Amino acid sequence: MTLFQCAPNLSEGRNPQLLSQVQQAMGAVAGVALADLSMDPDHHRMVVSLLGSAPGLGEAVLQLFEIASNNIDLSSHSGVHPRIGAVDVVPFVPLGNTPMEAAQEVALTTAEAVARRFQLPVLLYEFSARTPARRHLPDLRRQGLQERLLESAPDFGPVQLHPRLGATAIGARRPLVAFNVVLESQDLSLAREIAKYLRGLPSVRSLGLWLESQSRVQVSINLTNPEQMDLEEVFSHVSEQAALRGVEVHSSELIGMAPSASFLKIARSRLKMLTLQPGQLLEWNLLHQESLYER
Repeated sequence: MTLFQCAPNLSEGRNPQLLSQVQQAMGAVAGVALADLSMDPDHHRMVVSLLGSAPGLGEAVLQLFEIASNNIDLSSHSGVHPRIGAVDVVPFVPLGNTPMEAAQEVALTTAEAVARRFQLPVLLYEFSARTPARRHLPDLRRQGLQERLLESAPDFGPVQLHPRLGATAIGARRPLVAFNVVLESQDLSLAREIAKYLRGLPSVRSLGLWLESQSRVQVSINLTNPEQMDLEEVFSHVSEQAALRGVEVHSSELIGMAPSASFLKIARSRLKMLTLQPGQLLEWNLLHQESLYER
């Protein structure tokens, strides 16, 4: 059975009623499990972590766009997280033995359906990208997207940004870890210095951000290849760089889901569980024992 993770990011992090609406809608979609749902008022962003089959996830994404079209107006949106749309990005990640080609197929089908129903530009990214210029999400979020769309049409939909929904990026990718570290500091330039340092490490994307709700700064991190740079390594780098500047780490948080391997490494190094194997994790077996799904 082909299984996927899908993690749509909505540009709304301050409306609890919308969170409940999303939760109810996703719970009613057949073939889909809502694994995690988070909101952040400073980022003004919601991350919906879904697991399921291609048809169910496709329907779930369309429902999320419907909710966004009725509740989110990007023209009046403000938040510290970069975005291009009310539904900013929709990644499909193959799980278990599901091939990347299957994720590319469901991403393509969903992209076509979204553009057709909601009449907004859809850009294919990562493994679904048709040109190198559109492979990486930060490149799509650069300023001047409207001008670039007029020069090079989107993969689907009109060349004009939707007045309320903007545009969206949809594609197949490998697992990604979204990880934030909050510092005991109000110095935004310090957070940006550390973020710049982290961007020199392999597979790390990072931004320094101000959190109004906490009156602290944050280093917001994406690990695009957790096998190359894991949670413990990047956290150690942030802690060390902060300490060099006389600052302590206040807290850290995981956004959405992360591969079990990220935590296996921490257990092996911090807890000295040198022989710990993925098969000892209960949830890992639910995913990898495909016979469970075939009965």
